Amino acid sequence: MTSTASRRRPARAPHPSRSPRAPQLPQAPAELTGAALTREKLLQAAHELLFEHGGTEPSVSQICERAGVQVAMVSYCFGGKAQLFEALVERAVQGIVGELERLAAQGLEPEQMLRVHVRAMVKNFVRFPYVRQLFERSHSRDRRVVRAATLFAEPALAFYRDLFARGARLRKFRKVDATLFFFSLLGMCEFLFTARALFPTTGEAFDDALVERFSEHTVELILQGVTRGSDPGK
Repeated sequence: MTSTASRRRPARAPHPSRSPRAPQLPQAPAELTGAALTREKLLQAAHELLFEHGGTEPSVSQICERAGVQVAMVSYCFGGKAQLFEALVERAVQGIVGELERLAAQGLEPEQMLRVHVRAMVKNFVRFPYVRQLFERSHSRDRRVVRAATLFAEPALAFYRDLFARGARLRKFRKVDATLFFFSLLGMCEFLFTARALFPTTGEAFDDALVERFSEHTVELILQGVTRGSDPGK
C-alpha cells in the first residue's frame, strides 16, 4: 500500500525570473536622419536598459554604447541624461494616452471596453515598468515630468468617468468611484512588477505566460466587482 507521503508530488524547483524582451517605443518615426535618428536611438537604448535593469538608471556611457553613438550626443540631443529620461517618460505616456483615445473612439460595449483596457494597462506595465520610478525620482519638481503625469492621469480619469457613467445608464455597471478605480487598477498592475523578485520562491517564472494569466485574472476580478450582478443593492 502506497503511503500518503510517498504519493506527494515533489516540490517544484524555483524558476529563474525571466522578463519579456524590451519592446519598441511607441510612435517611433519610420524614417529619420541625422540628429533626429540619433535622438531616437538614445531613447530606445535608455528604454531597453531601464526595462532590463528593473528601473535602475543606466549611465550615459551605457546608454550610448547600446545606441552605438558617442557619449557627447546625449548632451547634444537632449541637454543631459535627466532631460533624456524626461523625453522618454513623455514618449511612453503619449503612447499610452493615444491607445486610450483610440479605444474610447471604438464605441464598444462597456464590459468589452473595460476588458480591453485592463489588458492594455497590464501590457503597458510590461512595456514601461520604469515610468513610475522616474516620476518618483523627479520629486515633482521638474515641470516636464509633472506634465507627463498630468497628461496620463487626466485622460485616464475622464475615460473612467465616461465609461462607468455609460455602463450605469445601460444598467451594466453598479456605481463606481472613477478616482478610486484609477488608483486600484494602477496599484494592482504596479505591485505585480514591483514584487517580481518574489516569483522564484513560488516556482513561477516571470514570463509572457504569467503576464497573460495575470491579465485575465485582473480582468475577471474587476468585472466581478463592477458589474451589477455583484451589487447586492442593485
